[in-house]
Parts: sequence; C-alpha cells; structure tokens
Amino acid sequence: DLIEMCYCRLTGGVWMSRSSVLYGPFSIVWGLGAVVLTVTLQRLAGKADRHVFLGGFIIGGVYEYMCSLFTEIMFGTVFWDYSAMPLNIGGRTNVLYCFFWGVLAVVWIKIIYPRMSALIEKLPVLAGQLITWAIVILMVCNGLLTGAAMLRYKARDTHPEPANAVDAFL
Repeated sequence: DLIEMCYCRLTGGVWMSRSSVLYGPFSIVWGLGAVVLTVTLQRLAGKADRHVFLGGFIIGGVYEYMCSLFTEIMFGTVFWDYSAMPLNIGGRTNVLYCFFWGVLAVVWIKIIYPRMSALIEKLPVLAGQLITWAIVILMVCNGLLTGAAMLRYKARDTHPEPANAVDAFL
C-alpha cells in the first residue's frame, strides 16, 4: 500500500490510499506478491542480482496478469487497465511494471526479506507462532469480509435493496 501511495503522490500529486481491504493499509496484491516472490525466488538469493531481477520480472508480470484476470472474473470489474501504456500485455500488465517487479524482487529477496527473517527468528518460537497465527486469522477475516463487500457491491446493480441483515451490513 505504501509503495502505491508514494507512486500516486509522485505521478499524480495526490496522496491516495491504495489499500485493497476494508481494514488497514494492506494490499492483497502486493502482500500475496511478496509471498509468491519469496517462495519462488528465495533459492536465487545467493545468485547474482540479474537472476533475481529476471525471475521477478517474469513471475511478477505473470502474477499481476493473473490477479487482474481473477478480479475481473470473480468481481466483474477491472481494477487496473494499462491498455493505454506502451508494451502492455492485454492491458493487465506491461513491460514497465514487469521491470518494477524485477527491481522490487531484488530489493525484497536481497535486502528486506533477509533482515525481516532474521528479526523474526529472534522471537521465541511460541510467541512467533502466536503472532503469525493472529496475523493470518485477522488478514483472512479482513480478506473474506472485503470479498463479501465486493460481491455485495456488484450485486447492488441488480438488487439495490439489501435482502437481509448481512446484505445491509455489507
């Protein structure tokens, strides 16, 4: 969320929350992207930066494309469209943003993740497990509630009045 907020400020001159969930400054796309980059590129951490960059370029681009496709199929809406940008791939991603994914992969795999992992490893095992599960449960609930709200948002086109208390809440 912070990366996109700063990008909006630099390119558009405005501070804009780019959070993709109802509660907190979190981005599902960026968060899951970090997980995907970690799982797929961690084995390249000891290799030259260019290897990590190329992996991030390809994996990040495919990931962004798939996220765009998923949200369009699942929610019937387009959250981003790069059709007007040069070298776009179906409007879902483009070479420039693939480049950004590559740079981000190098920064994440070579700098941020190792330091963050070292800090986490200093926690007592039980405390680390409890904190991890608490975060996972909170983010899953946040994601599910956000997904339900998005589905209700979409349904309001055909059923503007809530059918029940859950619809009214959403």
